[in-house]
Amino acid sequence: MKMVRKYIKMPGSRNYQNYSKEDLEKAVNAVKGGMSKKRAAILFKIPRATLVNRCLGRHNRKCGHPTVLYQQEQQVIADTLGQVSNWDFPLTKLDIRTVFKKYLDKQGRVVSVFKDNYPGEDFIDNFLRKNNLSVRMATNIKRARSSVGQADVLEFFNRGALLNASLQNIYNYHETNIANDPGAKKVIVPRNFRRVERVQNYSRSCTSIMVAGNAAGQLLPPMVVYKTSNLYENWCTGGNPGTVYWNTISGWFDMSQFEKWFASTRTINTRSWSKNSSNS
Repeated sequence: MKMVRKYIKMPGSRNYQNYSKEDLEKAVNAVKGGMSKKRAAILFKIPRATLVNRCLGRHNRKCGHPTVLYQQEQQVIADTLGQVSNWDFPLTKLDIRTVFKKYLDKQGRVVSVFKDNYPGEDFIDNFLRKNNLSVRMATNIKRARSSVGQADVLEFFNRGALLNASLQNIYNYHETNIANDPGAKKVIVPRNFRRVERVQNYSRSCTSIMVAGNAAGQLLPPMVVYKTSNLYENWCTGGNPGTVYWNTISGWFDMSQFEKWFASTRTINTRSWSKNSSNS
């Protein structure tokens, strides 16, 4: 039998709690103050049997099936999911199901409604909704990039050589790759979580592009490196003026290619800037 995703109440079925907690507390306080249970039930629209049980301290738990985990246990798991997301190691739905299973197995608890103590999709969806978690697509990021923090960036820009240099001599180089990405996965993170990334070391084929510019806002012509044994002529057209094209077996830059690109672009731009300086 397939479990229904959204429960629809059948006509004529039993009515459960259709009153607020505040009204119930007011009714109980009224009874304690001397009002009869019958009158309090009519006045606050609380079932008389419910009011009697509450006044006697019986049946204080919520109606329905008891929860698999206590609220404190659920909160610990939810906080842990948020923390691993901050570490760039978010978990998938399958990971969370495994976490629940291993926790229940370690506690020696067997949940009859779970198959081999694995919670189902509906249980996980309800758990995420109740604990302010959401399903997002995560992009892959290398460990080296993930380890760079704000302190590293500030330390770099506060170096004396940078502070005393002219803007035209401060360059920033960046190598980017147009790659065959291994694919993004849906992971669990807190709602409104920014920059959902997942640290994953993976191999890929790519076309590398080196771009650079200085602090004065001037850009150097880029260099494009293809992963191929032969460099075809039609691959070297349509780029920006001065673009350098090359090919390597790996598709990555090596020192000889970088030196070739740097020498050609730096020489051209140095002459241009010297000419502009003399004219001014």
